[in-house]
Amino acid sequence: MSRPFYTEFAWAYDLLIQEPVDERLAFVTHMLAQYGVVSGARVLDAGCGTGRYSIALAQLGYKVTGIDTSPQQLAEAQKRKGKSGAKVDFIIADICTSPPIVIFDAILCRGVLNDLTDDASRRAVFLAFASMLRHDGVLVLDVREWVATEARKRSHPVFEKEVETDKGRLRFRSVTELVPETKTLMVFETHHIESHEGSREETFTFSMRCWTQEELEVRLTDAGFRSVQYFGDYDTKRALGFGDRIVAVSSLGKRKEQR
Repeated sequence: MSRPFYTEFAWAYDLLIQEPVDERLAFVTHMLAQYGVVSGARVLDAGCGTGRYSIALAQLGYKVTGIDTSPQQLAEAQKRKGKSGAKVDFIIADICTSPPIVIFDAILCRGVLNDLTDDASRRAVFLAFASMLRHDGVLVLDVREWVATEARKRSHPVFEKEVETDKGRLRFRSVTELVPETKTLMVFETHHIESHEGSREETFTFSMRCWTQEELEVRLTDAGFRSVQYFGDYDTKRALGFGDRIVAVSSLGKRKEQR
């Protein structure tokens, strides 16, 4: 069984998980510009989900391709694309194994690397990214940092949200258990929806594996990435350690000097 968040409840993803897309993209485009990647450049949104970032980037003038393994989430992305009028391609593909469709100037990968729990996949994904980028292309990513995530989830293991939707009242609950030996989070999710047709509930259990700066550095270096910059959020003023996130910006070449 696939995670309901990505399949039968893909339509509710954006209602339950809200993100400051504009603020994060301001950071992303600022960092890309430091490497000479500006409007008109080819950008891959790796693990694009419902397409929020892909479409926002396209509206800024980038030539965007979004890839994801979930047909249901890509269907939601297509709906968003239709309403926005943005020019963006959405393709079903695996970020670890798909051959390059074109060579990109930059890759954006938000959060999905936490879903890779085995060493082989965590190594392969960076090699795949390197194969899809031009020589001096740029990679912008974020992952969960283990130490801060462990502390936060130990004190606040439960996340709950309830929303009214056109399909009925949806209640979502997520409970996280820690597995320190492997820096893993065991997550127990429940979607419960009530409508005039009755109620139904879907439960799902899955694991996420957090990262450390040291492991990220090794994976990037082994794949040929250099000049890594680390931040604690999508904000140049927030240093690593600000929160439970590592935001990394790296290039297969050297960063262009600012004039």
